[in-house]
Amino acid sequence: MKRRPVFGATTWDLIEVFFAAQRQYQRVYSNYETRVLAHAEQQAVDRHQLRLEAEEVSKLLDFRSLGELRNGPLQRTKEISHALFRSEGRTQKFDRYVSEIYHELSILREEQYKVSTFADAYKRENELAAYESILDEVHEDFPRRVHNIWGLFQKAQLSLEILLRPLSRDPIYLRSLYLFGDRVLGYAYRLGRRAHCWRVFDHGQAEASLLAARSFARSGFKEQALEAAAEAKTEAERGLPKFHDGAGTAEGLAQIAAEAADLVEFVSARSPAELVESSELRASFPANAFVGDDAAPGLSEDFPSSEDLEADDFSAETSDVGFV
Repeated sequence: MKRRPVFGATTWDLIEVFFAAQRQYQRVYSNYETRVLAHAEQQAVDRHQLRLEAEEVSKLLDFRSLGELRNGPLQRTKEISHALFRSEGRTQKFDRYVSEIYHELSILREEQYKVSTFADAYKRENELAAYESILDEVHEDFPRRVHNIWGLFQKAQLSLEILLRPLSRDPIYLRSLYLFGDRVLGYAYRLGRRAHCWRVFDHGQAEASLLAARSFARSGFKEQALEAAAEAKTEAERGLPKFHDGAGTAEGLAQIAAEAADLVEFVSARSPAELVESSELRASFPANAFVGDDAAPGLSEDFPSSEDLEADDFSAETSDVGFV
């Protein structure tokens, strides 16, 4: 019997399914580009002048892969996004981009089915006008939609990063980012979790790890708190990266390094139970300390969390081609 949902969908649930969908589409896009360029090289023509038969066109995209993407992680992304960000008369850019991706992918899948099924039938029945009409349509439609969907995923990622900034104190996001960020985000950013953090937090991974460390400590997860605090100190001491163009400062990183060192000392001297019961933990923070919000309310009570969704495995090896 399926377990009844207890928790609402979280920011991290959305991150997991969105980047899973993006990763799957990247494979579709990469395979499409490889096949198109191979045909262009074989015919010694520019890709824009490429003309293929229906059988060749039908192999540019995989109907099953498109269906698995649309009905799997993309469908979940759309549902969770609607639950989190859509209300009567209002929506977010991210939610609109996700809806556009779903719509465009559905049309692309139908076009692929048409060229692989109807075109071949028209050719066998010698209905050449109908056959050529389908080919004309997909030769124009395929590249436009394939590249448009790629662009929409990039726009959606940027919009998601903006949405995450005011939610960046949420404890589930902070802890999950620390524990699973490299696996979930590793393919999408050239520098993985570190690059993602610099897009969301003013002081990048140092700030994210310090916030996670304090969240772990308040819940008595001593080992994780110490590891995250140590990482925060190390990242802060690396200084501002060359690609940084946000609000972070060298002084802010120095403060994080000092607070992380103090937190390591504080946590090391106490047992997990003492950390949970300690009123000193929050009281020990400086007035302007980098702190998270362990009292953050749930984002949605109407949609199940990732634990309540079917346990599909969307993990895949990191690709050299990413959305950056």
